[in-house]
Amino acid sequence: MLSFLNTTVLIAAVAALIPLIIHLFSRRKVRIIEFSSLKHLKAMQRRQVRRLKIRQLLLLILRMLIILLVVMAFARPTAERGSVGSHASVSAVILFDNSASMNRYVSDGILFDIARRRTLDLLQNFGEADEVDIVPLAGGDEREVFPSFTSAAIATDRLGQLENRHSRAEMNGALDHAASLLRQAHNLNREVYFVTDRQRHSLPDSGFLSGTGAVAFSLELPLEDPDNCGIVAVDFGGQLIIPGHDFTITARVKNYGENDRNDVLASLSLDGNRSAQADFSVAAGEETEVKFTRSVAYTGFHSGYIEISDDKYPGDNRYYFSFRIPERMNLLIIDGDGTGQLLSLALSPSQNINQYWSVKETTPDNLAGINFWDYDVVFLAGAPVLGATYIQRLKAFVGQGKSLFISYGSLTDTAYFNSAWSSLTGVTYDKPAPRDISRAGYYALSSFDAGHPIFSVFNFEAGAFPEIKFYALPAMHVSDTARVLMRFTGDRPALVESSFGNGRVLTFTGPIDARYSDLTGHAFFVPLVSRMAEFLAADLSSYDVRLFCGDNISRSIAVKSSIASSLYLISPDSSQYALVPEDRQGSLALRISTTDLPGIYSVKYLGREIDRFALNVNPDECDLYSVDMDQFAAAVGVNEINQLDLKADMAGALSEFRFGRELWHIFIWVAVILFALEMLLSRGSTAEEA
Repeated sequence: MLSFLNTTVLIAAVAALIPLIIHLFSRRKVRIIEFSSLKHLKAMQRRQVRRLKIRQLLLLILRMLIILLVVMAFARPTAERGSVGSHASVSAVILFDNSASMNRYVSDGILFDIARRRTLDLLQNFGEADEVDIVPLAGGDEREVFPSFTSAAIATDRLGQLENRHSRAEMNGALDHAASLLRQAHNLNREVYFVTDRQRHSLPDSGFLSGTGAVAFSLELPLEDPDNCGIVAVDFGGQLIIPGHDFTITARVKNYGENDRNDVLASLSLDGNRSAQADFSVAAGEETEVKFTRSVAYTGFHSGYIEISDDKYPGDNRYYFSFRIPERMNLLIIDGDGTGQLLSLALSPSQNINQYWSVKETTPDNLAGINFWDYDVVFLAGAPVLGATYIQRLKAFVGQGKSLFISYGSLTDTAYFNSAWSSLTGVTYDKPAPRDISRAGYYALSSFDAGHPIFSVFNFEAGAFPEIKFYALPAMHVSDTARVLMRFTGDRPALVESSFGNGRVLTFTGPIDARYSDLTGHAFFVPLVSRMAEFLAADLSSYDVRLFCGDNISRSIAVKSSIASSLYLISPDSSQYALVPEDRQGSLALRISTTDLPGIYSVKYLGREIDRFALNVNPDECDLYSVDMDQFAAAVGVNEINQLDLKADMAGALSEFRFGRELWHIFIWVAVILFALEMLLSRGSTAEEA
C-alpha cells in the first residue's frame, strides 16, 4: 500500500496538465494546396504526419509524467513493508522508568543501570532524519525542561543526565506528555517505547495513547522474582509525648514476596543513637507490627528512623520520622459566660509556679489587639458571640493546623452556634438546655474512649467515671464526620472531636458552670482540662502526617517576629535551598518542591531551627509485582505491545517490526530517466518538423 508523508504537496499534481494545455493551444491548421504533379507524394506525407503525431503524443505523455513524478517525490511516497528504498523517518517517544522501584538488585546488577544500557542500544537505531524524545516516568520537572522532539544524539545526552529518583512513577503525566508529542509528530511512522518494570500500582487511569497511531514496543528487563520486605508506615498512635515519659513507636512491615520471612532484625535510631532492636517474623503477603518503647529527656525537635534487614530492594528498608515537643504552650481563653476563669485556674493554679502553660484570658469585646497566631490553642468558654471577622480568622487558625476548644454554656445562643461553628465541630444543637433547673434528677458521665490520648492516662475501674452530676443538657446531634470521645447517661454525646483542615477541635456539649453541674468542684476537672489542652496543643501533625519523596510539601511555620531574611531548607545530603514564605490568611506557609531524597529535612531561620519533617519512599513503590503485557497494553491505550527480548539483537529485532520505506528518490530517478528520453524524442521531432 502506497501512502504519502506530505500530502499537501499533491495539490501541485494539477501542474501535469500544463503540457496538455500548451499542446491544445499550439496546434496549427494546415493550408491545403492541390498540385496535380504531387499525387505520388501524398501517401508518403500521410505516413510522415502519422509518425510525427505519435512522437508528439509520446512527448506529451512524458512531460506530464515528469511533472507528476516530481510532485509525488516531494510528497514523500511511502510503501508499507516494502523491500525497496530506505526506511521512513520515525517520530519516537521513549518512556523511561526512573522511579524508586528501579533501584533494586537483580542478577546482572541494578535494574536502573540495565535499563539505561538497553535504552542506549535502542538509540543507536535512529538516524539523522528521525526525531526522538526521552520522557522520564518520575520527575515532571524534567519533562518541562525537555518539552519537544530532538535528535537521537541529544536524547542520548539526556538519558545520561537522568537520575534514579526516590519518588513513584507518574505514569499519567508521562503518558499525557507522550501522547501530545506523538499527535504533533511530523513523520507518519510513530513509535513509543516502554522501559519500565510495569508495576501494578503505576498503571494509568485511562488509555492516553489511544488515537495516536503509534506502534508500541517494550524493552524486556530482568525483573526476576519480586521478593521484598519493607516498612510501609511508622505510627505514634496519637500519643502525647512528654519529656521523661515512655512512648511507643510502631512500625508496620509488609512481606510482598511469596516466601515467609523469619528472624528479621529491626532497629530503632532516635536522635542519632541506635537505642533498641527486635527480631520478628512475617508471613508471605502479610503485615506485622514491630513496637519500640522509648522516652526523650527534653523538649524541642526529635527525629530518627526504624530499619530492617537488607534485601534486594533497599529503598523501603528504612523509614524516617520526626516529632516536636513544644517548650511552652500558649493558650488563649475567650470567656463568654464566666467559666473561662475556671478553665484558667485549672491550667495555671498559681503564678508563682513555673508552668508548662502560658494562659491569657480575655473577653469578646477585647479581641482587637490579639493575634491568634501567637497561641497554640484557643478556648471559647461558653461559645461566646464573635464578629464575622473573628470567626473567619479562627477558622483560618484551625485550618492551618492550630486547635480550638468550645464549651457549651448557660448563655450560649444555639442558633448562632449552629451557623458559626457546626461546620468545625460537627455538633448541631436542636434545643438549648432549660433555664429552669430542677435538681430532682441529673445526668452523669457514663463512658469514654479509653484508647484516646486524652483518657489513656486515667485508670478508672471497669471504665467508669466518678459520679459527676449534670442537672440539664441541651438536645443535640453529631455529624458522621465527628468522633464522640465521652458520653453522658442516656447515650448523649459529652465530648466530641472533629478536624477542620489541618487542625483539631474539641467540643464539650454540656454546661460546666456551678448552676448546671458539679464538674468544676470535682478533682477530675483539673486533670481533664489539662489533658485536653495537652492533646490540642501537642504538635501531632509533625509525626502523624505521612510525607513521601516527590510530593510538593506545604508547611505552616510560626515565627514570632516579621521575616527579615531568608529561610533555608537543609536536605538530608546537607544541601541548602533558600525558601520564600507565603502569607496564608494570617499564617506563614512554605512550599517545598526539592523533596526527592528520603530522610530528615530541617528549616532554619537566622541559624535557628523552626521546623523539621521526614520524607520516605512511597509504599506503592515497595510492591514490585508487574502486570502482564496484555493488561499493560490495555491500560496505556494500545492494542499490542511488541516485546524486544533481552537477549535478542536490538537492530535485528527492530527491523522485523518496523515498516515503511520512502520511495521519493526512486520517483526522482524515474523522472530523470524520462526527462532524458524526452530530450531525445524532442530533438527527433524538431528535425522532422523542419
